[in-house]
Amino acid sequence: MAAYGAKQFGACAEQFVALAKTTTAAKRATALYSAACCYALDGKADLAFTALDNASAAGYRDIANAENDQDLVKLHTDPRWPKALDQIRARVAAWEKTLTAPDLRRELLELVAADQAARFAFIEKQKTDPKADWAPVAAIDKQDTAILHRIIAKSGWPGKTMVGEDGAHAAWLLVQHADLDLPLQKDVLARMKPLVDTGEVTAIDYAYLYDRVAVAEHRKQLYGTQFDEHQEPQPIEDEANVDARREAIGMPSMDDYRKQMRAMYGPPKK
Repeated sequence: MAAYGAKQFGACAEQFVALAKTTTAAKRATALYSAACCYALDGKADLAFTALDNASAAGYRDIANAENDQDLVKLHTDPRWPKALDQIRARVAAWEKTLTAPDLRRELLELVAADQAARFAFIEKQKTDPKADWAPVAAIDKQDTAILHRIIAKSGWPGKTMVGEDGAHAAWLLVQHADLDLPLQKDVLARMKPLVDTGEVTAIDYAYLYDRVAVAEHRKQLYGTQFDEHQEPQPIEDEANVDARREAIGMPSMDDYRKQMRAMYGPPKK
């Protein structure tokens, strides 16, 4: 990402390709997709299309993001572009047939797209207007919380067998934002715990929700995922070993995480 920020797109692509060789599943697909973006920005269309195809074959399924990603805009006039999108769609359609609740997956992804659009709009506005209106985000959270209650009552907590890894992650993100319904968050946390052992949900998603609930209950968090308004972590249990716990489940160090937070939200409040 440092290479990306410095617009060294060739080096960025090479590093993402190397990263893809050292990881598996969704992370591999994401790394290859990122390589495709960097190759496209570097004007290397052949390598970009190859990386995009490899990403799709590895499980990259966010067709809407690919269609609208400005990093790939240089590929749009290439006659191979429509074929590349069709290939992604075909692979997604074939994969969805292996899920037990593909319609629910699509619903969850749509809800998350709206959630993220509202939050990022608020974050950007808040950078210039400290009194930015939170009401649109709150309205979405209220709606999504009600939908989660309905989903759980009907189907239980959705794991990757039901909705795929991206759908399971989407469901987690929605409950992570259900801060006005702590009983729901605690119920989901209990439902997620055994699903981590079976691979139905990720340990990282569980860790974030664990910390969210702990902080809401005025307890110390375990993984350091929850920060205050000054972009400092809330109190952490056994803080000396937090990086070891994070590394064990595939999370970056606290130092790197703090940098990510500040890149997203801007300088900390004084």
